[in-house]
Amino acid sequence: MSQLKVNSIVPVNGLPSGSNGGIIQVKQTVKTDTFSASSGSTVDITGLSVSITPSSSSNKVLVTYDTNVSMANGSYHAHVFLVRGSTKIYLGDTDGSRTRSSNFVISGNDGNGGIYYYPVHGEFLDSPATTSATTYKIQLYGINNTMYVNRTQYDSNASGVNRIVSQITAKEVTV
Repeated sequence: MSQLKVNSIVPVNGLPSGSNGGIIQVKQTVKTDTFSASSGSTVDITGLSVSITPSSSSNKVLVTYDTNVSMANGSYHAHVFLVRGSTKIYLGDTDGSRTRSSNFVISGNDGNGGIYYYPVHGEFLDSPATTSATTYKIQLYGINNTMYVNRTQYDSNASGVNRIVSQITAKEVTV
């Protein structure tokens, strides 16, 4: 005999007014191919975006992302930005001429010529206040270096050199 036990069931259109905590929909993009970009300007990571259409303008969108950035050895850096449409969100405070970023990575000297990945993770509860299709994406900006995603800077065809995966997920939630 089978049994199904649940604490609650959330309707397709969300919870009634005054209720808390339902997930309405989930959208995800998984990027398995590689990407590289030269420094000097902010660039979209091709294929690392997700679009979601909220069912209510009062709902929020929980965005999570994971990617891995690689650069050459020796104190090179990359700023990582979470972007809604064309607006950078999930940023540090403004302070003088400092760059506001969602994440920041800096390469060390791995002694092997750029074989390290620098993992980047973020999670942000956004309030897009719309029922229009909304796109979230990840951007990179670096100075004096080439940045790589899903591969290392050293990319020899050998079993000790790997390829990895990135993802961005958007969940419409009622809170």
